[in-house]
Amino acid sequence: MKKDNEQSKTPFLDALVDYCQSDPTCFDVPGHKLGHFVTDLSRKISPSILAYDANAPLGLDNLYHPTSVIKESENLAAKAFHADHCLFSINGTSGGILSMFLACLDNKDKIILPRNSHKSVINALIISGAIPIFVYPEIDDEYGIANNVSFEDYKKAIDDNLDAKAIFVINPTYFGMTTDLKSLVSYAHSHNMIVIVDEAHGSNFYFSRKLPISAMDAEADITSVSVHKNSGSLTQSSLILVKGKRVDLFEVKRAYAMLSSTSPNPLLLASLDAARKEMYFSGAKVIEEDIKIAEFVKKEINKIPGLKAVTYDYKDSHTGVYDIDRTKIVINVRNLDLYGYDVYKELRKYNNIQLELGEVYSVLALIAPGNTIEDGKKLVTAFKELANRHPLTKKRHRYHNSNIFPKTIVPPREGYDAPSLLVSFKDAIGEISSETIMAYPPGIPLLIPGELITLDVIKKINFFYREGGQILKDSKDNMIKIVDKKRWYLSDAYMHSLT
Repeated sequence: MKKDNEQSKTPFLDALVDYCQSDPTCFDVPGHKLGHFVTDLSRKISPSILAYDANAPLGLDNLYHPTSVIKESENLAAKAFHADHCLFSINGTSGGILSMFLACLDNKDKIILPRNSHKSVINALIISGAIPIFVYPEIDDEYGIANNVSFEDYKKAIDDNLDAKAIFVINPTYFGMTTDLKSLVSYAHSHNMIVIVDEAHGSNFYFSRKLPISAMDAEADITSVSVHKNSGSLTQSSLILVKGKRVDLFEVKRAYAMLSSTSPNPLLLASLDAARKEMYFSGAKVIEEDIKIAEFVKKEINKIPGLKAVTYDYKDSHTGVYDIDRTKIVINVRNLDLYGYDVYKELRKYNNIQLELGEVYSVLALIAPGNTIEDGKKLVTAFKELANRHPLTKKRHRYHNSNIFPKTIVPPREGYDAPSLLVSFKDAIGEISSETIMAYPPGIPLLIPGELITLDVIKKINFFYREGGQILKDSKDNMIKIVDKKRWYLSDAYMHSLT
């Protein structure tokens, strides 16, 4: 396909470099004055780390009302990512999700969404006041991972909730699994529903036909894309992409400005400019190499006794998987005398290898443009050494990953806003949660505000604590914040929940 020469431009990056290299005398923020105030940050890393940390001088435009270089850079990104409009996001895709929900949904609007959504989605439900209609992913008990939600389950939820305003789709899941997005978008649109997409792990989809279809190519209405995760921009930088006329762009901009810092870091914006250019011209070739590296690793891993990596044919036997991002490497370690958490730590300790994630039975490695075939060979060697250190066994793995998610008693906002109190784990069973509790990464909540606390949930939380998983929650480790029913029944929040 013929390339657009305009994509060779990096308007914001160039303007930032020109400004900082002009060596201005600064009487504005930030206080380090382009690195003239030296700290250990610049001493230990590089003097240039602060030299390009400008704020919003003349010539660098305004992120929330762009008229020049930011506007030009966002327009280039919109074209590169097949969208009609683009906003540079400095709050990651978590911030993008909050902005999308607030822009597209009003209080009490229904939205159909997967229960295995990221914590940011639950926060978006609380902020927007939207009512979730949960659909449930297929759980792979062997690997201990949640796959995607099938098109058929989405379709049934749409048919059963024709008054829903929107649907929300993860494209792909943390583990690289996608649903039939194109068919789903078409069906949702035929029922006048907005399609909102989380593409935190799908920025590379826009640059290769060897990966699953992207949200914009599937004609979704709005998506948030973490360019930093697998397309080379700085951590925390993302895009919000809009296509078509179902979403009001003014409302998106208004919500985004409300939720974002008035002092956006220019290095984040410049990195989006640079990554977009690089991926536009080199992405297809780089991704093809990424796939080769990943396929090599999977092939070699599957030769090692006790280990099993997901291959592309996995989609043929799992209803919650329509397509797979082949740059992701999911490895089942349950037949070794280890949990995924242990493998995550051991590879760092013994081989200086940093994996993306350790789960109960599996680990995840991501291949992205910065990786080489030598990296892949090191990963294989590390797993061979790991297998030699540990015998094959199934004795330790007594954890049962129940497929049953907690029951929703009241919407998340009502659960969050209700009067609450702290109780011990054992006293929380049968109560309604007023906080979000999740294992991180990947950040999928075990419990959200408004859900019933069951013995199964408590067992899961205790398991993660005991075996070294990281639990994130609002309250103390051995306590849970629950709805104080006595006070709640008399509160404005309760009366509001009835209307």
